[in-house]
Amino acid sequence: MKKILLILFLIPSIAFAAPLREKHVELPDSMPVKEGKKLYQENNCALCHGDRGRGDGPLAKDLKNKPRDFTDYEEMKRMPTIRMEQAIHKGLDGTAMPSFNQFSESQTEALTNYLRSFLVDSYLDLKMCAFQTYHVEAKKLSAPFSVEIDDPENFEAKIHGQTISFSGKNWTKLQGKKRHRTHFKVIQNGRIVSLISVKIQGCQKEVKQLLNKVSP
Repeated sequence: MKKILLILFLIPSIAFAAPLREKHVELPDSMPVKEGKKLYQENNCALCHGDRGRGDGPLAKDLKNKPRDFTDYEEMKRMPTIRMEQAIHKGLDGTAMPSFNQFSESQTEALTNYLRSFLVDSYLDLKMCAFQTYHVEAKKLSAPFSVEIDDPENFEAKIHGQTISFSGKNWTKLQGKKRHRTHFKVIQNGRIVSLISVKIQGCQKEVKQLLNKVSP
């Protein structure tokens, strides 16, 4: 693996010339919330989490563990989709959060979308190889908008028209980590309209594919 990284470090054009280097995706539409809101109301989630998802429901003050505030960015960025769905399906041990294992997969997804809507209009969960650049088309957002990065020392984001491009500043360093997650906030009119959550992976198989493409 060290040999592969050394080759790519010495010959950076390999990574940039290969088709695997670039990835394109569209920023999703606003999340559908009608079904999730109905589930939230019918299952009395507001008793703990509050009508606006702030963790300030009428029962919250008597609970040992404060209910999650779905409007708190620092709280929510630590909750990738799979963790939210697991919390809904299995509940949370040691807290008042019950299990809703009777929910179908689509119901769990609908409720997750509604909980996210307290903070953002849309949410994008991506997996990215450390050497890649992602281009996110935000055509449905009216300009202007800006992007804030959680980890500006290791990542950068640029806006070209309606396209957000982000990549690691030192991908060979990121390549050595087992896992890394970062977030990009799309800001418009002073609020977060979309959250892009990115799980960084080493992708050794893809690195080898890049090498094969340029090997004689």
